[in-house]
Parts: sequence; structure tokens; C-alpha cells
Amino acid sequence: MVRFSFRKGLRFLQGTKIWTLLKRTATCKLQFEHEDSGDIEVLTEQDVYRRWSDATWEVDETSLGPTKELIYLATPKDLRSLKSEQQTEVKRKLEYLNRAQKLMMEAPKGFVCDPERLTKAIQVIALEQGDQTPPNWSTVWRWWSAFRATRCFSKLVDRRCRNHFKTDPVQYSVFEEVVNEVFLNKQRMPGKAVAEGVADRFARMNRSLPPDQQLKPPSKSTVYRWLNSLHRAVVDRAREGGAHTERELRIVTGALKVKDILERWEIDHTPLDVLVVCRITRMVLGRPWLTLVIDRKSRMIMGFYISFHAPSAYSVLYALRMAIRPKDDLVASIKGIRNLWPARGLPGKIVVDNGMELHSNAVDLFALEAGIEIQYCPAAHPQLKGAVERIFRTLSQNLFHQMPGTVFNCVDERRDYPSEKAAALDIDTVTHVLVKWIVDVYHCTPHEGLQGKTPLFVWQELEGKRAFELPAYPKQLDLMVGQIADRTVFHYGVEYDHIRYNSHVLASLLERSRKKLKVLIRVYEHDVSFVDVLMPYTDEYIRVPANDQEYCEGLNRHSHLLVRRQVIKRFGDEWTQQQLREAKAEIQQMIADALRSHKTANRKKAAAFSMQDSDAATAARASEAMDQALQPLILEKAPPLPVLAQSTLLPKFNISTQSLEMA
Repeated sequence: MVRFSFRKGLRFLQGTKIWTLLKRTATCKLQFEHEDSGDIEVLTEQDVYRRWSDATWEVDETSLGPTKELIYLATPKDLRSLKSEQQTEVKRKLEYLNRAQKLMMEAPKGFVCDPERLTKAIQVIALEQGDQTPPNWSTVWRWWSAFRATRCFSKLVDRRCRNHFKTDPVQYSVFEEVVNEVFLNKQRMPGKAVAEGVADRFARMNRSLPPDQQLKPPSKSTVYRWLNSLHRAVVDRAREGGAHTERELRIVTGALKVKDILERWEIDHTPLDVLVVCRITRMVLGRPWLTLVIDRKSRMIMGFYISFHAPSAYSVLYALRMAIRPKDDLVASIKGIRNLWPARGLPGKIVVDNGMELHSNAVDLFALEAGIEIQYCPAAHPQLKGAVERIFRTLSQNLFHQMPGTVFNCVDERRDYPSEKAAALDIDTVTHVLVKWIVDVYHCTPHEGLQGKTPLFVWQELEGKRAFELPAYPKQLDLMVGQIADRTVFHYGVEYDHIRYNSHVLASLLERSRKKLKVLIRVYEHDVSFVDVLMPYTDEYIRVPANDQEYCEGLNRHSHLLVRRQVIKRFGDEWTQQQLREAKAEIQQMIADALRSHKTANRKKAAAFSMQDSDAATAARASEAMDQALQPLILEKAPPLPVLAQSTLLPKFNISTQSLEMA
């Protein structure tokens, strides 16, 4: 059987004419376009069915294809599903039909349309039932005509409209025009604008009509009633957008089936709903970003990463590194935690956003090396990673909104709360509090999605049934957060970002071959004082220090790039190492001054340059040299510049927080 449904692109043939369905209007009508002339015709479904049934329109089978319309079997409602007054009316009709049939079947002609006999039978039945208002013979015969074919009680249900509202076609056509012009657009005008537009349209129409032919406009209540009856999907798509409409009207017919822990991890980012202060100056830095990893099966939080940098591929890598590692040492380092955090292991699949910053070789190469599948969710579809989206709301309501300095969800909820004045927690404290809340509160709270079980219970229940995979060499987890680059080995070692790295082990490569050797190196954001080099003959990484340790000590890559930009801007390509060291001191002072700036944006940018993040707070980083380098500059008066910096050969930099903003 060839079937059709009303969807965009459906075509009907009217002789040599072709009508194509364009869309469904907000008033639940169908808009068709003539293929040749471009004429538009708006019809109701009943009008289309009427033309189709009398063969005026024929379906063009070539326009049929896959559709979202479903063919399904349904069970009709029974008598008990009706309202009590409808049940009483149906029973009354059945009594009349059954008794009339018995009375008339006694005659030779049987139950036929005989007004005289039907009237006498109805009088007898009404007397038996005590009915003071018996129906007319034509009414009973109409009941019988609808009932006799199927003998189904549903044919006797009164379907006549009893709201007594009669729609004036002229009024409704004007209403449709105003709705299309005023209401169905991104401006999202209120219903009052439609009512005023309809009244104004009728006033203009009546100006050209004589007094005896004036058109009566619909009342405001009628306009609002028509607005409430508009097709929701069409209205939302025109006013809110397609993505919002699909999200609001999405159909949920089942749940994502995850059979085991570590099978699927979901990762996402969100700004924390709390203002964080600098650990040294105690001034507000702003809202840091949180990258969170959650196991879909157990709802166990696997790891996280907090920083002032915008979300990037390296935010995901830092969070994954924490998620994969065992966390016994982390839990032991924070006082007051009573429970275990057994989450660890390599996942089978990670689900992340589809942002351009996440389509990075760093994430792809790590996933390829670790045998992890990456699934990128389409834009504007947060429901595809609903577990991590839901935990963000739980975190905000149960933790961050209860911290001093919270900003709540919006301005309306914040009201007069002085978030900037109340802010008191630095990033170390926020990290430690978050770890304690995860381990002692969230993991031990019954979860509705786990049928009332806790995430910790589900994890412990399933972890004995599987083997956990971890990198054979723990150092590989540190390597995963490093950027990969190819460099050639020279007599001075390798060079990256104009910093040279060398050691006796690296130099031994020159003794083995006359050819120039290219090696793979890993460089890190938090420290430029070393790189890891993959030795080509042993396939092992070795750590190679920078040649100029005096300059690189305590310097992260963001600050180093800022130093180089300032030096090149001042001296061009003819700069010296001494000038670079002097620039480093001034950049550090600039960051220290920015941390004390009156502008929150400057302080937040300075916190990002000084690498204030959760990785340092959990002691996962090898050193915190940048913080140590900043402390003397912040707590004490900046030392005077050396003689070389004060000479005419090296003019003093004129650096302000504006330079930091530009960087």
C-alpha cells in the first residue's frame, strides 16, 4: 500500500498542475505553491482530504519518501473512558435503539424508516423510561444509521461543538495576516501587539466603507483565544529558532544503555558560579572555568580541571589525566575526607562538545594512542551528554551557591547579594572543597538515575567484575598534556620558541650519525625550563633542561611568549639574553601589578598568565616556580633594574596592564 503524510515537499497533481506543500502555518493550515505560476493556496487538512478523496488531487508518488510520521496501532477507548454525562447519554440512545428494534421487528417489514411506526415506538419507550423529552423519529433513525454498521457505542457519542464560538472568516483571515507580520518573528512581540494590529487593520478597512457596511473587529479575548490555539511547533520555530524548538519538543522514547563502568565518559565545561580571589593579594579574580569528566554508568565523577583560561583541548587533557589516575594520594593529602575515591582507568569512549577548540591534534593523538573513541556531539544538543549537564546544576545548587562570593544563576536570583565583597576563597580552597564534596557528599548520595543507589555503591558493585587498564608507565600521563613538535638536533641541542634545550644524553645522538636527526619533543604550558625528547634509538622519553636556566626558572609558556613580544616590539630582532631576562622581570612585575588592578578582567588575565589552576592546587604539577617567582615581587618592593638595564643600550620598558589585555 502506498501511503502519504503531510510533510514538506509533498506534491499533488491536478491535471497538468502541480501543487507542492511548503509548510504548516501557525493556524494549523497547509500552504501549497503552484509549481508553474507560483500561486499560493492555504487549505485545511479537511479541504485537502476532500480534494484527494474525489480524485481532484492525486498524490505524486515520486515526492514520497522517508518521513517522521509513524504508522501505529491503537486501541479505541471503551465506554468507561467517557465522561459520566456522555455515558448517560450513550446509554439512553442504546435503550431507544434496542427497544425500537424489538418493537419494529415484530412487524413484517422489520426496522425500516417508517416515521409513523417509529413515532409510536418512541412514545412507548419514552413512557417505559419516564422520559419527558423523547427524541424525534428522524433523530432515532440517524442514530441507527450510524450505529448499525459497526454496532460500536462510539458512533453514538455526541461530537457536536458546544462552546458556541463561531469563527468569522473575515476576522480570522485578518488575524492570520497580522500574526504572520507581527507575531511570527525573532522579535517575539507579545500578544497585545497582535490584538492592537488586528484592531488597527479593521479601523483602516472601515475608513473606505459606508456606515452600513462597517466590519466588526474581533474582541481582545477572541484574539487571545486564537493565539492560544496556534500550532506550537510552528510558533516556536518562528520565534525561538529551530534548535530551541527541537530541544523543547524532542521525543524521548528510551534511555541510553551503558552496560559497564568506563564504557562511556562525558566531558563538558562551565564557568563556576562563584568568584575566586587571588591566593596572595586576596583580590577578586573572577569566575574560573570547570572542565568535568563523569562516568555515565555509575555517575561517578572521574576528574576535573579548574583554570582561568577559556576551555580548550588542553583543559580536556588535564581533566582526563586526573580522571585516569588513581586518586588515593590526592584524597590522603586533603584533611577531613572520610570516604574513598576509587575512580580510575582508561575509558572506552569519551563524549565532548563539537567546538573548534576541541578538534585538536592533541586530543586526537592521545585518544588514538590510548585506544579511546571520541564522539563529538552536534551543536545545540546538550541532551546527548545529559549526565554531565545534570551534574553541573547539582554542583551549582548544592555547592557553589552556598559558597561566599557566589553569583547564583542569574541577576534575578542574585538580587542584592554582594558577591565581590563576600568572595573569600582562592582557587586552592575551591579545589579542596570540591574534592571533599565529590567524595563525601555526591558519591554517597542516592541517585535517581541509579534507582536510588549511590554512585560509589554502583562503582564498587561493578569494579570487581572487570579489569582496569592503566598506562604501563605513569610518566605517560604527564606526557599527555604536553604539546608535540618535531625538531632537529644540533650541537646546541633543540630549540623551541627561541629557547634552547640540551644535555649530554641528547648530545650523544650527534655521535651516532652524520645525518641531521629529527626528534619528537613534548613542551608544556606550565613550565618552559625543560622539554621531554623521544630518543630515536630507545623509543623512550628523556627530560632535557633549558640551557638558560636563569631565564627559564619559574616561567610558564604564556609569560614567556609575552616577554618575547615585548622584547621584539622594543628592540626588533637585535635582542640579547640579558635584555630577555630584564623583560622577564618586568613582565612578572606587570603580572603582579595586574593582580592588584582595580579591573577584574585584568586580574583574571593575570591569574591565567600565572597558571593559577586546580592542577597546582592538587600537587599534580612538579613545581610551582611561577608562584614562588611572583611572591618577592608582590610582597616586597620591586628590585631596581641592573646597571645594564638602566644604560642607554637598554631603555626601560613602558609596560602597563593594557599590554596584558592585548596579550
